[in-house]
Amino acid sequence: MFAVRRCTELSRAGEIHAFTQAVFGALDIDPPSGVLKETAADFAERLRQETCFVVEQEGRLIASVFCAPDGDALYIGRLAVHPDWRRRGVANALVEAAKAEARRIGATRMTLGCRIVLTSNLALFRRHGFVIVGYETHAGFSAPTSYDMELRL
Repeated sequence: MFAVRRCTELSRAGEIHAFTQAVFGALDIDPPSGVLKETAADFAERLRQETCFVVEQEGRLIASVFCAPDGDALYIGRLAVHPDWRRRGVANALVEAAKAEARRIGATRMTLGCRIVLTSNLALFRRHGFVIVGYETHAGFSAPTSYDMELRL
């Protein structure tokens, strides 16, 4: 089991930004994630406006996720797990923390976007009860590139 904790320290925005960009930058997705265009200032604003959960091991950041209220839903995004810690339950722990946050704020559902080519991410979200409710085709592509997923609470 991993200790997931809420992170509100604005001083960590640069660290979480660099970590998330490194994780997303290594993904084989086209087009690249929009997170790669974000700045440390953008992450500081996320820390002010959204809920961030982190997992650390021996003082080192190994995973993070952001959650943002959106009407009756809680949107989760920027889920990042260090490659050395994948397939060890870290992402599950973050999704469970996000579910608890959704219930805490009274959300009736959770939403997220998942790139179609990231089949392990798709499987993770399906295991947690998320279903595909739509898709997105990024500009310049003729076929869908991302699924819109939802979990009814």
